[in-house]
Amino acid sequence: MVLEFFKRGSQTPIDEIHATLVQMLLDGHDVFVTASDALFGGGKSKETKREVRSTDKGINEAQASIRRNLMIHAAVNSGDLAVVLQYASIVKDAERVGDYAKNLYDLVRYGADFDSAPDRDELLGYRNAVANLILEAAGVFEAVDKDRAQALIGKADGFLDEYDDHVKAMCKADGSTQDAVPRALYYRFLKRTTAHIMNVLTSLVQPLDRLDYYDEAKEDR
Repeated sequence: MVLEFFKRGSQTPIDEIHATLVQMLLDGHDVFVTASDALFGGGKSKETKREVRSTDKGINEAQASIRRNLMIHAAVNSGDLAVVLQYASIVKDAERVGDYAKNLYDLVRYGADFDSAPDRDELLGYRNAVANLILEAAGVFEAVDKDRAQALIGKADGFLDEYDDHVKAMCKADGSTQDAVPRALYYRFLKRTTAHIMNVLTSLVQPLDRLDYYDEAKEDR
């Protein structure tokens, strides 16, 4: 586990990789909030579109940098192979947060607006829960805090079922597709973002072969 590596107490290029991944999560939080704010009254604008795209591009560039540095590190430090493979696995999960933020902003571009919706408080509450999850996960991962990671995974896992329930409800809703479709997609994007953040946290509590399962259905993990 990454936790075991950091117990060495030495400074290596892996420390820079770790810091870069933490920054990816922080940037993911920012772009998630920016994109979802547009759904709750912010609306679409060239400025918001530019900010979402530029932040996501920075996250993508950070992922590429981590992958390059992992290749270099593995070439000269074969003993760190397990750590290299862990980072190579979870960096793609951190990168996906920016992708789903873009998906959320696409809903705004397509005309979705939750600001005056009767269920606005519920929709916004889930948005805030995911935003807080991303931010807290960044702190937990930075501190390599195994206990907090396990607690956060357990807390977030409960939200996955709630998002699924909302998607199912929207598929059976009697209202207009104009209301149901954006909500179904919204909850789906929240679920995927949550699952990818949980995958990042697994690197603190699971062995290498057990990483990357929270974006699968529970029965398939």
